[in-house]
Amino acid sequence: MTVCLLLLSAVALTAALPAPRALTRATWPDREPVVALWVWQCLVATVLLCCLAALILGTAAVFHTVRDRVFAPAPPSVTAAYDLSSAPVWAAALTVLLACGAAWTTAMLARELVEARRSRGQARAQLRERA
Repeated sequence: MTVCLLLLSAVALTAALPAPRALTRATWPDREPVVALWVWQCLVATVLLCCLAALILGTAAVFHTVRDRVFAPAPPSVTAAYDLSSAPVWAAALTVLLACGAAWTTAMLARELVEARRSRGQARAQLRERA
């Protein structure tokens, strides 16, 4: 379990920090903007999926009720392979950090959606006023 959490965290950090910096310094995105958008979206998806998987695995290691629900359809050998019997303290801290990050990301996404809806409503009101 600790190896999985460390690998997921390492992939997420690598995809979140050096990869976007390398993408912004590269010259090929100017020639191929569609491919650059695909690469950017794949980086974002990689970070989000790694963080979500680490959050689920860490929560399953810390809380027995979550473990029972996450690994319910899996055979006992899979649960034994993850060694979820003892969760280190850093796994609980990483899980709390990931949960805070997920809450912050959700709040920022909700804020952007509310602002977009409000600005769209204002634009419609201005168009109605002009008409």
